[in-house]
Amino acid sequence: MSLSELSVLSAETAISFHEMDLELLKESQKTANQEDVRMSVGEEAKTEAIQETVVFVAVDDQNLKNGPAQDTFVFEKLLFCVKQVVEYGSRHVYLSVQSTTPAEWQLLVQLRIKTGCESHILNVVDKDVYKFDGFSYPLNVEVQTNDVKFLKFEMRVLNMMYLDLPTFQEGDEVIEFDDGSRIRVHANILALLSDFMGKAEKEYASRSDCPAIRATSSEKEAFLELLYQAYPTRRPIYASFRRLTAGAVGYKCDNLIYHLSKHLIEYNYRPMTFLQRFQAAIENRLEPAIRELAFQAALNGTWNRMIQSGFEPENFCGRQVYTQIVCPAILKARTAKPDATTLQAPTQKLNFIELEAGDTTKSAILFRGTCFYINSGLLAAHGKEMLCIGQNGEYIARYTPEFHRECARGDLIPGEVLIQLLAYMHPMGDVPHPDMIRACIVFAHDHGWNVIKENLELEFEPPITPDEYMSQLVFGDKFDLKNLLRVNIQRAESSCRELAEALEKHGKLKILKDRTREGIMDRMCSGWGLNPMVNRLSTRFPTTFHHRTVNLQRGKAVVVGEGRAIDTLNSLASEHAFGEPNELIVLD
Repeated sequence: MSLSELSVLSAETAISFHEMDLELLKESQKTANQEDVRMSVGEEAKTEAIQETVVFVAVDDQNLKNGPAQDTFVFEKLLFCVKQVVEYGSRHVYLSVQSTTPAEWQLLVQLRIKTGCESHILNVVDKDVYKFDGFSYPLNVEVQTNDVKFLKFEMRVLNMMYLDLPTFQEGDEVIEFDDGSRIRVHANILALLSDFMGKAEKEYASRSDCPAIRATSSEKEAFLELLYQAYPTRRPIYASFRRLTAGAVGYKCDNLIYHLSKHLIEYNYRPMTFLQRFQAAIENRLEPAIRELAFQAALNGTWNRMIQSGFEPENFCGRQVYTQIVCPAILKARTAKPDATTLQAPTQKLNFIELEAGDTTKSAILFRGTCFYINSGLLAAHGKEMLCIGQNGEYIARYTPEFHRECARGDLIPGEVLIQLLAYMHPMGDVPHPDMIRACIVFAHDHGWNVIKENLELEFEPPITPDEYMSQLVFGDKFDLKNLLRVNIQRAESSCRELAEALEKHGKLKILKDRTREGIMDRMCSGWGLNPMVNRLSTRFPTTFHHRTVNLQRGKAVVVGEGRAIDTLNSLASEHAFGEPNELIVLD
């Protein structure tokens, strides 16, 4: 998982730190699933005896089939759920999305809302870019008139990720919890998280009389959150912040503690006072966050103002935290530079070339005559079925002509590409250099590491020339990179329209697969995001305006809240590559 996925300033951080955030979200989703809705005065809202609106859901120009339950629609492994209620005298249609299995997933779509009084005549009245995932609020469409008999949600997918969570039924090691339940994990994978857990694995492996590793430093759910970070799951650290923090602190996972601390310090989606943030760090025992918050408060004068107003730090923090962490940070800040920080990432000791004496946690991969060493549990989690086995038990990696061409194309050393790929596979691993993305994808494709392959296709730099645009389209076709193709096809109607027109003019689009070429032609001629200067669908930034109002003629967002989920500085280069990220919102 890349640091970009854990960015505390990104839109994904929006659903974050406090458990109250998730509870509010759950309550909101319950509201959408209840037929009886309470009014603000505490009385039951009576459902009016009116005919419900007929709702259709279409994705990528195909009407979805009905799901197993009433008012549900199936799209691959996702289930669209429609619920209609009457609230405060108004009719509301809620659209939510659920996974059909325990999974980490997200769906980014262009969405148009159509309304009509007849099923065969529907008009587009509202449109925007939406992101659905396990943390998003349902789309709430308020129907303002009873003349709306039919309503249709039309979507075109910009990005879709779906990855089933591991069931922990396979592996060489047995983990037992206080409640007596057991799971199985791949041998040595716990060593990825901390040296403390690695020692427990070694003891387990050396003792024949030890049937299982006892997990007693945290509850079962917290331990599972740790495993989700070790396994390739795409699970963000904010999915269950408190449980993950409890597990990371209990099992001394320094790298995770650093990222959790950084997340808390820089979390800025909803306002938090210094005391709220400081208290959260103390309650969750995040020592790096406690130290940094106290340090920064002393630097910017917040600490002195609080003391002068009567703040009692020892009572607030507890004596041990105050004397051992807070006081040293305050004293250090008094002689520090204004831009100083105490938050430092722990040093990662990743060595893929040498194997320390007595290290039994790694597997050897022979590649072009050189042995590379990777954690055996991590390799098993990603898959080793495509690797051959040598005479000495080592795995033998493939060196395919396509990988050779990609390395030659960028003047890359194949071994360095593999090292960056192996580092990326580790928890919180850095994304490979942009010049190596294509070669890493080819290597992952050759060895069946599909999770890595799908993650890396999101790391492509936007094309700025016709040749770059064509190269990405051809590459996506060859290796079936669905999300790379989706985003580049959508660019044909917005930021890359001129590039696509140049390729069509010179007949280069003919070498693409029919579906890709037809998609580009359709977007150039009839794309939903044409006229990007005033069209919200030309962007790929999801809105946070989830409450909409519609009638037969028009629809609009109910502008309450933060607006766009991402705010970014514009530059000439980014405007050319991404298109204009701002939207024009006309308020009545």
